[in-house]
Amino acid sequence: MKPVNMFSDVQVDEEDSTLLAEEIVVKPIVEVDETCPEGVECIQNFTNSKFPLDQLFNKLIAAKRGQTKVRIAWFGDSFTDADLVVSDLRDTLQSVFGGNGVGFVPITSEAPGYRLSVSHAFGGWNTSSVITRKGSSNFGINGFNYKPDSANFVRFAGSRKFKHTRKFDIFRLFYAANRPVEARISLNDTVRHNIVLPESSMPEMYTIGLSNIKKVKLNIPRTTGVTVFGASLEDSTGFYIDNFSIKGNSGIGLLSIPTSNMAKFDSLLNYDLVVLQFGLNAVSAKTRNFTDYMDGMTKLINKLKRVFPDTPILLFSVSDRSERKQGAYVTMKSIKGLVNAQQKLAYDNKLLFWNLYQAMGGENSMARFVASHPPLANKDYTHLNFQGARKVGLTFARSFIHEEKKFEERRKNLVAN
Repeated sequence: MKPVNMFSDVQVDEEDSTLLAEEIVVKPIVEVDETCPEGVECIQNFTNSKFPLDQLFNKLIAAKRGQTKVRIAWFGDSFTDADLVVSDLRDTLQSVFGGNGVGFVPITSEAPGYRLSVSHAFGGWNTSSVITRKGSSNFGINGFNYKPDSANFVRFAGSRKFKHTRKFDIFRLFYAANRPVEARISLNDTVRHNIVLPESSMPEMYTIGLSNIKKVKLNIPRTTGVTVFGASLEDSTGFYIDNFSIKGNSGIGLLSIPTSNMAKFDSLLNYDLVVLQFGLNAVSAKTRNFTDYMDGMTKLINKLKRVFPDTPILLFSVSDRSERKQGAYVTMKSIKGLVNAQQKLAYDNKLLFWNLYQAMGGENSMARFVASHPPLANKDYTHLNFQGARKVGLTFARSFIHEEKKFEERRKNLVAN
């Protein structure tokens, strides 16, 4: 039986407010002579570069012309599970910069029918992750690996829920094998390939292309000696966000992914931006000290800087989260302390920072999301539903496009002068 305080709804909260994490005031290293437009939560720049995203924006111009590809690695927790937030952001930016397909997809999923951006079915796989720690520790960039068992298969199909997820032209498979391994791949149920995956101790990529792929199915008849890390559904050009969300991960779990594996994935996919979106699993109603969390995240950031040496890193703050006090749902006291700690983490490690908590509306925003008509969040007062995820995804899309428009203005002025 759980202990219950029968007077919680009428009891006055006498918790000493001095126990909260110290308020941290951080000023941007680069002062910008403008105010953030109404309705836009600007990205804060704590890096040593005045314009750290310019290289990415230059590639976006080329992607818009159909000349190249821009790719973001998004490491997150359950807030973006099932492609929530990311799917709406990806689809919006693909409408601007081109591209079709959801990018990286896992081989298995806890709730494959819940994700709207891809149709996913599978069977006959043994799954291990940085959270479960079952089996091999040879994890892919998403923190998982998948071992084929008997009668294994995985099937992906385009989704009509988004404009740019209905079809794609390229299927990529990521794997490692201690000897050549047979595999069968069918595209659109009619084009069939019997292939041999070459031996590779490091993560390797096998690519098959076909115009207007709407369905792909994979199975591996020989079930030993191969580890699969995931797949990707994409075009040859355009904009992509690979969503590597893991339920229950505070971010520190990513330290278990071999550095060499992450670096090999970057060499195969060439990431232009790394996003870190964590915090829900690092905070509870009683959390007051974030020292251990910041130390662990600093180790992770240093690791990512080694893996992606010339790639900007954008740290998201935690979202709002509610707890019940005196009969009402209000922002959990620890949330503000964690937001401040994460801002300091970005400042100390010279990262970009986006305040998700403020972008949602700040204090008590999660309670307002739940109370909206229709509701924008679940009644756990922690996670968004699809409508709320769309709202937040589009909010960050505005912030991203605002930065890109500033880049275009600087570019025009440079040409004019």
